Amino acid sequence: MCSDRSDRHEPSQTMEVRARSLAVGRVLLTVTGEFDHHSAHRLTDTLRPALETGVTTVLLDLSGVSFLDSTGVTRLLRAHRDVRAVGGRLALIAPSRPVRRMLSITGVDQVLPDYPTPGDVPTDPRAGR
Repeated sequence: MCSDRSDRHEPSQTMEVRARSLAVGRVLLTVTGEFDHHSAHRLTDTLRPALETGVTTVLLDLSGVSFLDSTGVTRLLRAHRDVRAVGGRLALIAPSRPVRRMLSITGVDQVLPDYPTPGDVPTDPRAGR
């Protein structure tokens, strides 16, 4: 058995995205597992219907993400673009250490604001970056 991470396809590492409405126009998407080329589409699959219902503030809780690759980073930037296209804002909540490191390496931490908790995010979608 190869120990290389790219050869692993363990079901326990599969990314999950759960949506929870916080208020009118405001949704919390909780992402857990490995956010990579195998699973990154799940963010778009969950985000798109939320935006179609009028959500303008998307909070992405990334505290449970154990791995983030370049495809995941691209999906985060695409989500940011899609939310801005409807006049809204995307904010990251409590990115895990691996996520924070990847965002720092790629410079995406300068584009996407992050907050410790959903309650720390300003309610005005125009606030922040």
